[in-house]
Amino acid sequence: MTQPLLVQRANFLGDQVVDVLRRQIITQELPAGSLLVESKLADVFQVSRGPIREAIRTLTEEGLVESRGRSAAVVELTAGDIDELFTLRASLERLGLQTAIVERRAELDALLKNAIERMRAAVAAEDPAEFTLADMQFHSSFGIASHHRRLADVWSKYQPTIENLLLVVNLEHDRLQTALHAHEVLADLIRTGKDEAALEELADHLDSSRLRLRKVYVGS
Repeated sequence: MTQPLLVQRANFLGDQVVDVLRRQIITQELPAGSLLVESKLADVFQVSRGPIREAIRTLTEEGLVESRGRSAAVVELTAGDIDELFTLRASLERLGLQTAIVERRAELDALLKNAIERMRAAVAAEDPAEFTLADMQFHSSFGIASHHRRLADVWSKYQPTIENLLLVVNLEHDRLQTALHAHEVLADLIRTGKDEAALEELADHLDSSRLRLRKVYVGS
């Protein structure tokens, strides 16, 4: 499986290191069982061991690697892992949406409109990487408009993993238009105050994404 969206730079620090390693793990460029050795990675990324150690710690917290003394090993993502990520995601997004539509519907509507315009441009350009970023912008809007700080803290921890998983699915260019339409329907329900229908549509939307990802990523 090829690695998309990898930006080449002369030097990598902190979050750049973890971004690259996370993408390599999820796209299976680094398959399950691969060892992450601090000294070797420091040479590859041309940094000290500090940023490497921090990146491995972050990936461990995200459940993508497990510690093995002075190294770490890539963990295989299973169907159960995907289910856990998406049930957590569904809970966070539902809470964010419920809070936002009561207190800040206009703010949420503006955020969703901006994300959809970005998605439309990505569809026109047949750019799955840009579409994925716009997709996450759309779904992050629920937490942003809710102004729920702790919700945002939890979402920020798992959002990068979810984003990279979605990219694997979105590499199928022919599905971008269908995905765009689903987001347009959800945004319209929110904008017109059909709140119960919007919550149901969100649940169906996320479950469909979960099942699609399981099929593409783990074959079940």
